Amino acid sequence: MNASGRLIINAVWDDEVRVWVATGDEVPGLAAEADDMDALVEKLKRMIPELLDANGVAHGENVPFEILGKRFAVAHREAA
Repeated sequence: MNASGRLIINAVWDDEVRVWVATGDEVPGLAAEADDMDALVEKLKRMIPELLDANGVAHGENVPFEILGKRFAVAHREAA
């Protein structure tokens, strides 16, 4: 966990398959995907404690996490 006491989860938008893909170095084995960020959060709420338990990583009853999302896009100037 970082200094704030939260796990850092990285999420990247995969434009080819149109899903958010989440990974996190602090959660061994974490790889999750979902169509939108809200669905990803709900999935992570279940997966993170399960993966921490399965890997013998000590944690409290509640496991706070922060998602850092990255999505690339291109803005186009409108023709005059």
